Amino acid sequence: MPFGRFRHAFRVGVSATALAVFSQAVPAWAQEQTFTFDIPAQDLGSALRAFARASRQQVAFDDKAVQGQRAPALRGNHTAQQGLDLLLNGSGLFARRGRSGLFIVRPTGQGSAALSDTNLSDADGDRQGSDIVVTAQRRDEQLQKVPVAVTVLSTADLENQRVNTIQDVARVTPGLTMAAFSYQAPNISVRGANNSFSQIGVDRPVAIMLDDVFISRPSGAVFNLYDLASVQVLRGPQGTLFGRNVTGGAIVLTTRKPSFTKPEYSASVGYANYNQIEANGLVSVPVSDDVAVKVVASHMSHGGYGYDQVSQRKQDDLDSTSFRGQLRARSGDFETLFIADYARDDNNGRTLSSLAAGSTGNPRISVLGVDQRFRRRTGGISNTTTWTIPDDMGVVTATTAYRELKSRERLSTAGASFRFLTAGSQGINDDTAHVKDFSEEVRYTSPKWTWGDFIAGVYYLHNDAEQVLRVTSLAARTGIVSGNTTANQATTVNSISGYVDGNINLPGNFKLTLGGRYTHDVKKASVDFINALAPARNFSTGKLSRTFNQFTPRAVLSWNVDENTLVYANYSRGFTSGGFATTNTTLAAVAQGFQPEKVTNYEAGLKSAFFDRRVTLNVAAFKMDFKNKQEFVFNSLTGIGNITNAAQAKSKGVEVELGLHPINGLDINLNYGALRSRYQEFVVPGLLNYTGNSLAYSPRNKASATVHYEHLIEGFGYVSTNASYMWTGTYTISASTTQLAVQSFDLTNAGLAYETPDRRYRLAFWVKNLFDKDYELNATTTGTLAQWYGPPRTYGATASVKF
Repeated sequence: MPFGRFRHAFRVGVSATALAVFSQAVPAWAQEQTFTFDIPAQDLGSALRAFARASRQQVAFDDKAVQGQRAPALRGNHTAQQGLDLLLNGSGLFARRGRSGLFIVRPTGQGSAALSDTNLSDADGDRQGSDIVVTAQRRDEQLQKVPVAVTVLSTADLENQRVNTIQDVARVTPGLTMAAFSYQAPNISVRGANNSFSQIGVDRPVAIMLDDVFISRPSGAVFNLYDLASVQVLRGPQGTLFGRNVTGGAIVLTTRKPSFTKPEYSASVGYANYNQIEANGLVSVPVSDDVAVKVVASHMSHGGYGYDQVSQRKQDDLDSTSFRGQLRARSGDFETLFIADYARDDNNGRTLSSLAAGSTGNPRISVLGVDQRFRRRTGGISNTTTWTIPDDMGVVTATTAYRELKSRERLSTAGASFRFLTAGSQGINDDTAHVKDFSEEVRYTSPKWTWGDFIAGVYYLHNDAEQVLRVTSLAARTGIVSGNTTANQATTVNSISGYVDGNINLPGNFKLTLGGRYTHDVKKASVDFINALAPARNFSTGKLSRTFNQFTPRAVLSWNVDENTLVYANYSRGFTSGGFATTNTTLAAVAQGFQPEKVTNYEAGLKSAFFDRRVTLNVAAFKMDFKNKQEFVFNSLTGIGNITNAAQAKSKGVEVELGLHPINGLDINLNYGALRSRYQEFVVPGLLNYTGNSLAYSPRNKASATVHYEHLIEGFGYVSTNASYMWTGTYTISASTTQLAVQSFDLTNAGLAYETPDRRYRLAFWVKNLFDKDYELNATTTGTLAQWYGPPRTYGATASVKF
């Protein structure tokens, strides 16, 4: 898609631009409204863009389909559909409007039966897989045309399946697993690439991007997914195009932007068991033809799913509120978008239920005896400005962002109170973190020339972080303080990188994609460690500094066998930067640091569609070779844990995504992921040998199915049903032992909804974890064997209205 036309991207799409991003209901009057046109005869692509400007409609078309074609003059008063029919007359193309309000231009011989005047469904054009648009390569492109393993959830998917968090996203995405040690330490794993480090200044192998802004701390990305345009999960190393270089993958969250032409007002309220209350609202208003604003607010609260029998406090409760404001403006060849957001979350900590000492036999009851608490405040401001260079010479995009996170978590690391322990002690962590990120990215996106296209840019990240970790140990039985340490940590990260990624069109519908990024990281750290009971063990590191440089290339050869079939082979590399383990309890362990983790990925894939694109089948087979994989190792001889580099590891697998749209209104999606991972060499001389063990958070098998059916009852409205099922195989949470394993589990969700004929009012009934399955989020053997379980069955109703 020529990005040089970005200023019209919300009105004129290329390659089915932004079906998910711009899904908004279209009132009936808009379909019959007439517009005055004065469009001279010209090439068809320019005529369609002129039509979109004059009618203020959104039109999606493929550049190749209109290339070399002429459009007749269009003058006089016509409805939008009439105007498009006249422009496309004799071109071999036709246009129809989908549920989102977006007109889609297609060849008359492709899908015309499914989109005829007599049987056009509101869902058509929105749901068929070939029209889903992704930004996996930093351009708006059709999902089925991108040689990248990526899963996409649209606005409709998020609403219908009640996907409220990233954990919900993981349940329907092959290769993606999400667990958590605590609320402040979520663990996201893609294809076996993961770590569970809680120290500040360390990087995770999976990047989370919010509106093109990298979020450095995973706990800063766990928020309510309300009013998102789409969620994209990119699997495999992202060593070229996306912000921070990572070995596992990227989760790309995109919010919906305010419209220049259409006001939007919506609100929803809901109630569920456990006294769950949810309320959401948004106001989006075009202030003028070139200025629009939007305000979004969201609240979610519920009572505790668990209970501490000793402290008599509810646990696993929630009180969360978030706000987001957007200001969008354009002038000439420039468009700018300001976004500001803020969120706060509070709860009473996790229900870590003992399976041994003090066990009650109920996974929803703990015996911790600690006043646990979690508090998080996060927010930021960003600006993305685009300059469309005249004469279709490309576009320059600059994104500037500042984000801040403040969090505090107090928890018991042992699975039971000291009262029930017969040996050792109960650890109580009080962990406070303050993280500030400033980032800047400037990139140039070329037009799509005959020979190909490219993207080039620079990226800068400055991270300042402080963490205070207080650890108190209470001796078994007596509760006498046997340990009292405080680690005051400060880290600074300065990272700058340059990248280029381009496509070369080859004969025979082949395309070669070549790219590379060079990253320069400087990491600094300082730790003041205080041992209140043994002052002789106090230390101060002073300023520690390490520099890491890395070049990460990628090469993809893809072949469009025909209009509906793409095969590709991908070679890519990525790295997760090194750093310092700032929570260590000795100067030598902190100063030692650890090296970057590197991965080389080999992948072959197929993207295909059949039967007028009512069936889509995407398959990816991969092998990832890790070098210097970063792992946390506890030295049982010294009693000191440290982040170290395992020598080698490997993961390989197959991911299958099948989409079925057999009849209008019915959508079925089936996903399956098979993963085999192992440490080829992981030896710490004289201490441990984990060679041959599986990588943590890497289930061998994972599957999901989602079904959504919507039917229009004339004179009554739309009735829809949806159901989802997911199954995750057993996986370990540590390289050291199979005892710390999350056992296989399955979950089922279901829902029923009614919408009025004009789609303004909606009432939905839903249930999550329908069969009330007990399933683990994580496990620990500290003090005693204990487990933390996911939410029980929840059910409720949600009413919404939109104008």
